[in-house]
Amino acid sequence: MSAGEGLEQIADGVWAFLRPPGSWGQTNTGLIVDRGAASMVVDTVWDTGWAKRVASATTLLVTDAPITEVLNTHSDGDHWWGNDTVPAEARITTSVASFEAMKEELPPAAVTAFARLGRLAGPVLGPIGDVGTYMNTVRGGARFPRKLPRLPDHTFEVTERIDVGARQVQLRYLGPAHTAGDLIAHVPDAGVVFAGDLLFIGSTPILWHGPLTNWMDALDHLIALDAAVYVPGHGPICGLDEVRKLRAYWAWVDAAGRQHFDAGVESVHAARNMMASPEFVPFAKWCSPERLVLSMSTLYRLWDGKPAAPPTLVRRVAAFAAAGAMLRRGK
Repeated sequence: MSAGEGLEQIADGVWAFLRPPGSWGQTNTGLIVDRGAASMVVDTVWDTGWAKRVASATTLLVTDAPITEVLNTHSDGDHWWGNDTVPAEARITTSVASFEAMKEELPPAAVTAFARLGRLAGPVLGPIGDVGTYMNTVRGGARFPRKLPRLPDHTFEVTERIDVGARQVQLRYLGPAHTAGDLIAHVPDAGVVFAGDLLFIGSTPILWHGPLTNWMDALDHLIALDAAVYVPGHGPICGLDEVRKLRAYWAWVDAAGRQHFDAGVESVHAARNMMASPEFVPFAKWCSPERLVLSMSTLYRLWDGKPAAPPTLVRRVAAFAAAGAMLRRGK
């Protein structure tokens, strides 16, 4: 394991299983325990080997507090494709919007096939090879489940309170932003917030759905909670300073990107120009910086007057081709 990787206690009865540096598929998960009573799992991972590793690492912690609740923070497969590794009797919760998006996502078998084609296409010159190269980056060697995992069986619209033994977990839907169904879980008695992919820390975030204003509003909400510890979907645990820095990133992307859009600069060139600017320096060391290209493709679509919506396969392929081209050319 790398430094900072694995199970870490972050408050009384609260743990995070961390996967630094937080790039593609390197998803953080959580565990909330009321000793002698019950436990909640926050998110599951798409790599079957890692899902088993997480379950094994937490076995002793739930010996006298069985897992009765599971939470999926949104519809990306790296946050719920491990649902088959949780106890069958545990209830799985997500937002209504996330649940609907989960039903529309490509199944694991299709993503596996797509990734294999990408590996074969990687050496090819041009857009096909660019997509293949980036698909390999996205998969990152993960082994996906063979079939669609268990879907959530409980949903909520805006807010929900779940009692884990005597502990309260406050859920709030703050999407659409990164995806259609982004939600957070606040554990007030521990001062901990599990933010899902509304927080990427030290890892470049991706705007797949939008609008961006919703994401910035969600960050304002996280800041207002004034928690002691925030667990991002990707990257190390953090405090308010890191949340504010992510908000500063999006504010810069919004302003600088819109200037390029208004000037008629194509989105990929806009992303390259922005990454070469002095304003990018505070964010340049975040992993996967080329993901700015993916977010810019979404923003250009929104600025062109199209409605916020989940990415189609065609949109993802086009964005992956642009990001793959950037990586292969060392830009």
